[in-house]
Amino acid sequence: MDRARIKAEVIEILANKLHKLPPPPTVQHPDDEDFDYEAQALRPEITDNHLDVAEVAMDLEDAFGFNFDDRLPGDQDLETIGKIIDYIQERVERRSKAKAAG
Repeated sequence: MDRARIKAEVIEILANKLHKLPPPPTVQHPDDEDFDYEAQALRPEITDNHLDVAEVAMDLEDAFGFNFDDRLPGDQDLETIGKIIDYIQERVERRSKAKAAG
């Protein structure tokens, strides 16, 4: 799974759960093309509700097939959406390599 696809899914999940985050741009609503999702901090700018963060984490885990373990989106080293995307990409690639080797 490439980074662009992961990014699109992550943004869709976050925008559906966290209503302060603008939805991804579409053909019908291209206005948000300038919004910098990658640099957007999740907490406290988008949410500071721990329940929201836990729900988002579960949705991302379901979508990508792994557990965040003891780190959650918004925690140190996962504070921006771009860092969350990178973390998910790393986990997905690691799982793919393990399947190929095994």
